[in-house]
This record gives sequence, C-alpha cells and structure tokens, in this order.
Amino acid sequence: MNALFKPLGIFAVLSLLISACGGHNVHAGPADSVTAISYEIVMGKSLSDKDVVDFIASNNCSPAAEYQLCKDVGIALWIDASQIVNMVYLYAGNAGDFRRYRGQLPFGQSFYDPMWRVEEKLRDLNTDDSLSLQEAWQAGLPDEEGSPDHMHYWAMYKRFGMTVIYNSPGNDEDAYIYAIVVSK
Repeated sequence: MNALFKPLGIFAVLSLLISACGGHNVHAGPADSVTAISYEIVMGKSLSDKDVVDFIASNNCSPAAEYQLCKDVGIALWIDASQIVNMVYLYAGNAGDFRRYRGQLPFGQSFYDPMWRVEEKLRDLNTDDSLSLQEAWQAGLPDEEGSPDHMHYWAMYKRFGMTVIYNSPGNDEDAYIYAIVVSK
C-alpha cells in the first residue's frame, strides 16, 4: 500500500504545482487535427527502450523529477527508481497546461462519465452468475479511496491497476474524471 501512496503523493504535489502555475485555460484544436496516442506502448518499459525514447521525443515530453510530462497529449509518465515507466497519468484536460488525452481509456471509461457511471462500467466487467446481488454491486466499488490532496477524490481499483481521480474533494457520484492513473 505504501508503494502505491508514494507515487500518488508525488502526483498530489505535482497536481497542486500544476494547478498553481497554470493560470490560463488550454483549448485543444479541432478533433480531426489531433492524433490519438496510446499510453500502452510505454507501460512497463525502460526509459531507454526505443519505444519510450520515441514516445518522449515525438510528444514533446519534458522531464520533471520522476516524471516525463507530455502536456500536448495529456499524459504524464511516472518513472520508478529502476528507470521503468511504472505509471501513466491520463488527463481530462483540466489540469494546468495539460490537454485532454485523446486515446482510448481503460475499461471503456470516458472523461464524460460521472463516478456512478465509472462504477457501473467496472461492475459490468465483474458480473457473472456466481456472484450474489451484494457482491455484484460491490464489484464496481474501489478497493481503497481517499483525498490525499484535499482537492480530488481518488478511487483506487487495485484489481484493475487503475486509480480514477475525480474533480471533487469527496465521494460524489456526480463528480467527473479529472485524471486516470494506470499502473503496471
């Protein structure tokens, strides 16, 4: 659990810095001029891997502590101590200078999904005839939750390797996705 909270804590600080430094809104260009980028090509790979090097170069990423910030495509890569891309942050476009991530989100999620819809989609992934009604309902709920930065509610789904960060400081079923963190 502590291994997860360290990068998430770093994200909280990074999120606050981005919010404090980003004093203007960023508007993405027309949808047809944006090419969807897939984060999956870099997950679990070394910082020196050709795919990662090419990704960083082609997306104008810039280093910031343990991160590679790819603001033009709405992605931040968290590099662990072994220089492996361990987590990828996918932004909804409302974080400082980050544009909206235009690629496919994990598990059929959409940045337009409120919390209740995210939970419903995750519940649908887990439903089968062997689950009781209570177990089926709980299948979409997070394994852990909290608000480490006191600005965003974090729903951690360890079984999916995903954390959904919402634009609300508390558990609000109508809150929308601020960012999704995917881990290997």
